[in-house]
Order: sequence, then structure tokens, then C-alpha cells
Amino acid sequence: MAAVKDIFHYLDNIAPFATQLDFDNAGFLVGRGDRQVHRLLVSLDITEEVAREAVERGAELVVSHHPVIFHPAKSVTDADPVGRTLLALIEGGVAAICAHTNLDLARGGVNDHLARQLGLKCLEGLTPVPCTDREGKTITEYLGRIAFLPEPMSPEDFARFVKKRLGGNVRFASGKRAVHRVAVC
Repeated sequence: MAAVKDIFHYLDNIAPFATQLDFDNAGFLVGRGDRQVHRLLVSLDITEEVAREAVERGAELVVSHHPVIFHPAKSVTDADPVGRTLLALIEGGVAAICAHTNLDLARGGVNDHLARQLGLKCLEGLTPVPCTDREGKTITEYLGRIAFLPEPMSPEDFARFVKKRLGGNVRFASGKRAVHRVAVC
């Protein structure tokens, strides 16, 4: 068993929140840091439905990728979806930690996982992003990864391959040139 703040610090060691991009709002966004966590729920987004599910399942914490509060909140009421979501979390005693662009940038984070799922090797960084580490030093992390496929594929075959490896739908596949190099972001 751990407190919310302990889980936040654990995630901060994996994907430092200080490296999030300047438009982002990742971090410990809702709740009490000293609240003990027996059960947590993981989600891509924290919606009203996710907040209700967390309460129904007895979770004390939701860890999500996308921030539950992205734009500055001018009010927290039941008049809009974000307000209803926040109220459901607060009234249910559920905390929220969101790891967004910091987890995208992190070594071993979202982009590396996507690349690994696709079998990509010899990864390079796609877009350099200057960040500040815990000691205040400027470092460079990369938003996205780029690599060559083990074997070239037609766009249609690559789309089927991505669908098989990642699940879900593929929205676009066109062209006649073989796919050799892939970027994930």
C-alpha cells in the first residue's frame, strides 16, 4: 500500500513531470497526497464515466495519460463535463495523477513502447525538445521516435500490420511506395 504522493514520486522518477511540454498540465491534479491507495484505475482520459467507474470500483486514484484539467478551470460545477468529472472525483475521494507529454518524452515511455510493439529497432529521436532535469541542467529529450522497419511493406500491408500489433482501427493507408521508415509520436 502507498500514498498518492508516493505513487506520484514513483511516476516522477520514470517520467519526470518537469520535462512536460510548456502547454501541458501533467502532474498530481486532484486529491490529497496523503490518501492511502489500495486500488487504482488506469485510463487514457479521465471522463465522467471513468470517474464514476473509479468510485464504483473503490479506487482511491486514477492515473491517466491525458490531463483531467487541461485548460485553466474558471469554475467547477455540474454545468459542464469537466466540472462534473472533477466533482465526481472530489466527492468520491478519488485523486488524479496525469502523465502526458512527460511520459511521451521519457525513455521507456509511450513512444518507446509504441516502437517496441511495432518491432522497430535502432531508434532515433524525432523532434528534439530541450528540458530541465532535476538538477536544473538542460537536457534534450525527443518527442517521437523514428526507425526503419525490419522489412519494407506496402502501405496497405503496413496498415494491416499496425492494426494487428496495436489493435483498433487504421484511419489512412495510401500510396504506392513501400514503407521503409516509420515515425511514432
